[in-house]
Amino acid sequence: GYSYVFFFKQKTAYDMAVALPGLQSGEEGDDALFGENNKTFDVTNGRIEMEVNKVNADDSEIGGVFVATQLGDTDMGSKVPKKILTKGIFYAKVE
Repeated sequence: GYSYVFFFKQKTAYDMAVALPGLQSGEEGDDALFGENNKTFDVTNGRIEMEVNKVNADDSEIGGVFVATQLGDTDMGSKVPKKILTKGIFYAKVE
């Protein structure tokens, strides 16, 4: 087989590692990034309504429907939460 010797030179944009400047300088950019940098943990209230439609007394089972409303994720205070509506069917065994 043949063997080849490759000579190449890689040219880079910088001779050393340089970081990109941040948007926050202590004065500029603080208002736009305030929510991202100052996190809060908010506990919000939710609401659930349940209605029992069926009862099986022999097996101690109940079933029905529910509607729940709650606020969604805020990314720890940096975003406005969306209102979430959840509807469904539930089943329970009563002991």
